[in-house]
Amino acid sequence: MASLRSQLERLESLRGSFGAPAAREKLELLVDLERRSLGRAADVGRLHEALCFSRAWPDNPKVLKIVNRMLKNFSARDDLNRFAGALENSGIAGTDIRFRFYRVTAEWLAERCGDALHIDWNEFEAADRLTRTLESLALFSERGALQQFIYDAPDWIDRMRAGDETDAAFLVRRFASAEVNGALSDSAYDELEVPFHLSASATTPTRTQEYLRPRSIQYQRRNIGRKAVDLRKAANRRIRFETVNHRQAGRLVDLARSAMVARSRDLDAFAYASTDDVMRAHCRNGIQILLIGMLPEKRYLLECEYGYLMLRNGVVVGYGTGTGLFGSCQIAFNLFPTFRGAETTELYAAVLATFHKLFDADTFSVDAYQIGADNEEAIDSGAWWFYARMGFRPRDKEALQLADSELRKAEKKGYRSSKATLRKLAEYPLYFSLGRKRQDVLPMVCTDTLSLGVLDYVSKRFGSQREEGARRCSMELAAALGVDLTDESTDEWTAGEQLMWHRLSPVIAAIANVAEWPQKERDALVGVIRAKGGVYERDYLKLFDKHKRLRRAVVAFAVDAAERA
Repeated sequence: MASLRSQLERLESLRGSFGAPAAREKLELLVDLERRSLGRAADVGRLHEALCFSRAWPDNPKVLKIVNRMLKNFSARDDLNRFAGALENSGIAGTDIRFRFYRVTAEWLAERCGDALHIDWNEFEAADRLTRTLESLALFSERGALQQFIYDAPDWIDRMRAGDETDAAFLVRRFASAEVNGALSDSAYDELEVPFHLSASATTPTRTQEYLRPRSIQYQRRNIGRKAVDLRKAANRRIRFETVNHRQAGRLVDLARSAMVARSRDLDAFAYASTDDVMRAHCRNGIQILLIGMLPEKRYLLECEYGYLMLRNGVVVGYGTGTGLFGSCQIAFNLFPTFRGAETTELYAAVLATFHKLFDADTFSVDAYQIGADNEEAIDSGAWWFYARMGFRPRDKEALQLADSELRKAEKKGYRSSKATLRKLAEYPLYFSLGRKRQDVLPMVCTDTLSLGVLDYVSKRFGSQREEGARRCSMELAAALGVDLTDESTDEWTAGEQLMWHRLSPVIAAIANVAEWPQKERDALVGVIRAKGGVYERDYLKLFDKHKRLRRAVVAFAVDAAERA
């Protein structure tokens, strides 16, 4: 067994080594590890990660063939079955997952693998509250029974569900029903914090089978080394965007959701994905960025956000979001642990180049959480240095002085920033500019404070009559822009376009008297509002940023609201 473990350790040590000799040795090790059983759960997990890495960075067709075969059959390994309990929540095929999924994610799982999805009653701290909530989930004719008879939530659900659905499937489907949505919001579900147990099955999302077969493989011929990336040059790399049909889009969204489920995570951009707004960005070195837009009703008020998956040779290696406005983009970048240290800067450069072209952004930022604010994992990994070495800097004067001091100290061999220093640096966002340094960028202009200004405006005009106020703002905006909301032409607007007109009317009313704008700019504003609820949110962003008067008005209002906050 010790010898077998040493073989595994040798395979891991060859992770960054490539070339003919390394490939031959890897192949020999894999052949032996495929037919033998490991003696520890941790070693089974290590072998799995080594295989995932080799699939993303394959040496040659022979190595890739055995890697694919071992991953395909991983759940059938004797050692995996022996240690499946210890590997729970690993996302490895053949293991269970326990997590408090979003309602929409749980609903998706109920449709995909409903037989395997159950409520984890032992971990359900709000089960008593659910018992009371069930009354609202029942038909009116059933509520008397729930009020009169005393049963616990598991018993009521067992009584109410159909024989072929699990307790979890019943619960999420009741929350999702059209009739219930009028009485209960997602917040009511969120407050329950329902814990789920997703047992291993043929349809359960796993990291093991997380693969999108590419048209061609980028084989690794040379050792992987840590090399700097010039983001200015990288931003101008050629990126080929590919639109996908609706069927392909559905598969890509499923891949993104599966990637989150298998890692016990959830992301709004994937949970509320729009299969009408999905595309691929083809970068160099076998890297693809899958871009996924959101449903109109789940979009931000002003910002435009796309979720993304990073793939190398068809293997999902990370994910994140790009949030754009004002010709700037805030990027959240998450590389999965298995793939860290291998071309990380190259992957980040591909993401930045993609959003540079998608959003026409010249300024990029990293929020404080990504570099360590309330995020000890980022502190431990030295995330601040990852961005600093690529040229990101804080804008705050005190933080910039501290950053410059750390950069000078780092010139001495062996210097490492203390965790206390990294926590202090992590209090401030980082920025990187391809053009001139501007102040009207995210997050220096905070749209949350703009919302506060809108709240003050609505409060002053309408007080408790907010719905009536929103209706009046909508009518006033229509009059100012020459739009007849009763005309047949507006009947052709999509539900998303109508929704955004209603949502943005109070914002426009608060920030400017648009009736005084030139006709050309008023017509353009109609286009901006409709595009916000259109199919492709990226179209809205380009129209918004192109509308200089609107952009200036929004920035000025947000800055003023921040000063009064």
